[in-house]
Amino acid sequence: MSRKHQVLIVEDDKATVDDLVEVLRSIGCECRAVGSYQEALQALRQGSFCLILLDLQIKYAPDAIKGHVEHGKALLREIRQMHGEHSGLPYWLPVLVVSGFANEVPTAVEVMKDGASDVIQKPLDSRIVSDRIRGAFQASGREVHDKCHERPEERLILKGLVIEIPGEGIGRRTVVTIGGKRVELTNASLKVLLQLMVGHQKNELVHKRDLGAKAEQGFKGISILRHELKSALGSTNIIKNDHHGNYCLEARVKIGPCAVEKLVELGDKTISELAKLLRHKTSSRSKKV
Repeated sequence: MSRKHQVLIVEDDKATVDDLVEVLRSIGCECRAVGSYQEALQALRQGSFCLILLDLQIKYAPDAIKGHVEHGKALLREIRQMHGEHSGLPYWLPVLVVSGFANEVPTAVEVMKDGASDVIQKPLDSRIVSDRIRGAFQASGREVHDKCHERPEERLILKGLVIEIPGEGIGRRTVVTIGGKRVELTNASLKVLLQLMVGHQKNELVHKRDLGAKAEQGFKGISILRHELKSALGSTNIIKNDHHGNYCLEARVKIGPCAVEKLVELGDKTISELAKLLRHKTSSRSKKV
């Protein structure tokens, strides 16, 4: 079994294929190149790939004379029907559209709606291509190829965002992963997140007083937490409120493993108690399944 990412290139221009192959090999990927809609579908049915680089203007069949943008768009839609799983926000199988037509705004918007993970414009810049490929693997939580053998449902991330707390400390912050992306939280934000996670497991709202606010005040802790999560979530907001001082995590959020022992080592009583409660709720739920 290969320990390298397997990438499918769908491109009928040899010079472009050579450029993409050179970039992929430079970052440790193996690749297969096809030049038509039919060949790409056959490759996808016969093999397994970690990422796809798709030109929009491709031929329908290997012996066709001319390529057409609609064939590339149709293939993108077909790929998403075959591989529609998500790893949190991003697709589990990234498809990067590589095309000169993608610099036209309507086309770019259309392919993103149809399931493209990113758009790379021609003429190609090797640095940009490698950065986008690395970024796509990182976004789907698969910087290393070993992760590609885990199906999304095995990591509880098929239709939602999974929050995991490995407990790794970075200075005075603690690492948390959301949808496979790492963020580093201060102790204050970690307490708020743990409280919301416990409430999520109980299917209960959490009042701002329980989060540390006084009844007559708003609660800045939520705003700070949202800001610290922004690097993983972008503009997506996973914390809901009822405008009466109650907060909760969005329904699609799933709670993954929490390294309780490491959190206890932080020496914060509140964090320790919440982590232990979270472990208790998680283990109780697992026994019922």
